[in-house]
Order: sequence, then structure tokens, then C-alpha cells
Amino acid sequence: MRGEQWTKVMNFVELLRLPLLVVPAALGTCGVFLSYGNHDSIALMMGALLPSFAWAGGLVFNDYFDIESDSIAHPERPIASGSISKQEAIVYGLSFYAVCLVLSFLVSIYCLLVSLVVVISKTIYPYLGYIKREGILRNACFGVAVGFCILLGATIGGNVSPLVIMATIVGVLIYTGDNILGRFPDIEVDRAMGARTLPIQIGLKPAAMLALLLTIAAAGIIMLLWLLGLHRSYLPTASLAGMSLILLSLAVFIDPERFGTDESIIYLRYMGQLLLYMSFIIGTIGGGISGA
Repeated sequence: MRGEQWTKVMNFVELLRLPLLVVPAALGTCGVFLSYGNHDSIALMMGALLPSFAWAGGLVFNDYFDIESDSIAHPERPIASGSISKQEAIVYGLSFYAVCLVLSFLVSIYCLLVSLVVVISKTIYPYLGYIKREGILRNACFGVAVGFCILLGATIGGNVSPLVIMATIVGVLIYTGDNILGRFPDIEVDRAMGARTLPIQIGLKPAAMLALLLTIAAAGIIMLLWLLGLHRSYLPTASLAGMSLILLSLAVFIDPERFGTDESIIYLRYMGQLLLYMSFIIGTIGGGISGA
């Protein structure tokens, strides 16, 4: 019996795909730094936890709505395999949402409103796939769900500045492009399921071009953030991160059949994004936030 209970617990943990929570936690932490450049441990902890709770719930609902495609592509996943029932998944996902929203309310009404945007976007994203209404709207929902984690962190810091707004836009652009590329490896499964992802709607090459343009636009904004108060010490690291993201997107555009279906490209982009967040923190530590 204990063995079965332990297996059940591990199935619940597997639903969260813990490595994926590094991204919202990193963005939320960045938002706190960009907000006021402080190192307050409570604010930093909340900046990491609130986006992670929102995303944990979203990841559960992602598998809940993807049960049909997962039964083909990933039959071993807890919901698709039946080791966790749909009812258990709903309760589990909602519990993370509830914790996020309650804690956000305790911080401020603005924190609660931004948390709601992240929660709603993260839920709409898999639902659009479930009802076969995908395309650019679904990609944009993903971008908002990730990018707004920066804004969420800033509401914890209590200073939503133009710098924070532009950094949030950078996040939305980068992760909208990421999500477009992220559908490339599963394109055959998506076709078999009758999905209408952007690569299927407009083709691999045009979809890769759009992702590249979004990445270039984000990199351009990144290079101008010093004008909004970020210390210029962020520029060397940010330049390296921006160039790596552009080159990876360019590789997919040049040969979408080869690099678009290579999942390592997505993971390499994640590394570039983490480098970008580090550059933002370097900028806040290097000279503080002007006007904060």
C-alpha cells in the first residue's frame, strides 16, 4: 500500500515538470529586481513563488486538456495513463491557482490583477488546443503567461516603471516566438489530431520567420533598456543573450525541417533566456534603478 501511495505522490510531482518552473520563477525574481533594485529576501521569495504557483496550476491543466494528444505522443504521462484521474487533476490544478491568488491578494490588488492575467492566459492556452482553435492567439497566450511574470514580480516590489513595462513586452515577444517554434517537433502529431497550430496553418518557413522577427524585435528593445534606467553594466551579457536567441531562431528559419524538429534548440533558447535575466539583475546591482 505504501508503495502505491508513493507512486501516486510521484505522479502528482511529475505533473508539475519541475524544471519548467525555473522560467516563471526567474522572471518573477527579475521583476522584483527591476522594480526597485533591492535584495529584500521576502520580496524575492514571493517573486519566485507566485509565478511558480500560477504556472504549476497551468501545467496541470495543460496535461488535462492535452489528454487526447498525449495518449498518442506521451501515453506515459500521469493523466493520459490514467494514474491520475481527471477529477484529481482539476482539484490539484485549482489548488495551485488558489494559493497563488490568495497570496497575491495579500500583497496588493495590483499583484492580484496581474496574477489573474497569468492564471487566465495559462489556462486559455491549453484550452485553445483542446477545442482546436490555435494559431497565433494560442502562441500569444503563452507569451503573455510567461512575460507577465516579470510584471507580477514588479507588483511585489511595488514599482511598475516604464522599464518594467518594456521588460515585460520583451518577455511576451520572446515567449510567443518560443511557443511557435515549440510546436515544430510535434507537428506530425498535431496534424494527426487535426490541430490548427501556426506552423500547420501557414507552413514551417513562414512560422519560423515570424518567430525570428519577434526575437529580433525583443533583442532591439533589450539594447535600449539603459535609456529607461537600467545600468549599462547589463549590456555585455544582454548582447550575448540576444545574439544567441537570434542565431537559434535564424537556424530554424534557414532549415526548419532539420532544426525546427530538434528539441535541443528550445532548450538552448531557454539557456539564452536565463542569461538574459541574469543581465537584468546585473544591471540593477551595477548601478541601481534610476528613479527608483
